[in-house]
Amino acid sequence: MIIVKMNETTVECSIAASELHEIGLTPEAVIEGAENTTSFFAQLNKEVGAQLDYDPETEVMMMSKNMMMDGSVRIFAVKMSNQDIQKATDRIRGAAETILKMLTQERVDEIKAKTGRDKGVALNEVITNVTDTINRIYGRDAELDSGMEGTQAMYQPLTEYARYMMEFDEFEEAKRFSKVVQRLPIVDSALYKYKGRYYMLAGLMSADESIIYEMRRAGVEYSQMLTVNSPEAMFIAEHGDCIIGEDAIVHLSDLVR
Repeated sequence: MIIVKMNETTVECSIAASELHEIGLTPEAVIEGAENTTSFFAQLNKEVGAQLDYDPETEVMMMSKNMMMDGSVRIFAVKMSNQDIQKATDRIRGAAETILKMLTQERVDEIKAKTGRDKGVALNEVITNVTDTINRIYGRDAELDSGMEGTQAMYQPLTEYARYMMEFDEFEEAKRFSKVVQRLPIVDSALYKYKGRYYMLAGLMSADESIIYEMRRAGVEYSQMLTVNSPEAMFIAEHGDCIIGEDAIVHLSDLVR
């Protein structure tokens, strides 16, 4: 097992399928949290906790488990303090407010006023956006409640195209992120600024789990928040100041020496 400390709050663990078989486990058992994995996770929690200087009295530990194409398992462990929990719940509250904005009576009346195919398209768009937001809120609530047990987070795209949004505190962070992901199949990207923060919107065209993993890992490491196909991206595109409208990833990576 390889354990890499990505930053002060995040650790990445990689376990080959052969290693799991040697200790009597399977990748599926680890992903599903089977009963016979209890001792395995207890030891993993101990090692990860030491890496992150984890204090179980005042902090919580979240784990997301991802099975790769070769059968290996990669686990992200993230330590959360009270401040981190506050930030996460603030994001949940923001997502809930987004739902309310989507479902205003004015918006409903607009849908009702449409005819034919346009009515179905408009209704489906609202339902899809609301469902995605609710699913994301539910997933984050589960993470907050999970404590040391952790949650499973396997990303399986419905289509090859997915819209990512990354949030950065500083412009330099957006540049470093762009340098890391520049070789991934990103077909469109734009950089916005809203209320003093930077937002990268990037469309990834791939169903390859290893590529999706690299995109998500870079987002976790270099940005403050990563979302996929989220309604907030539409809000940022509409209300944020556009810094780079096209090929932002390419232009920013060129600035890194």
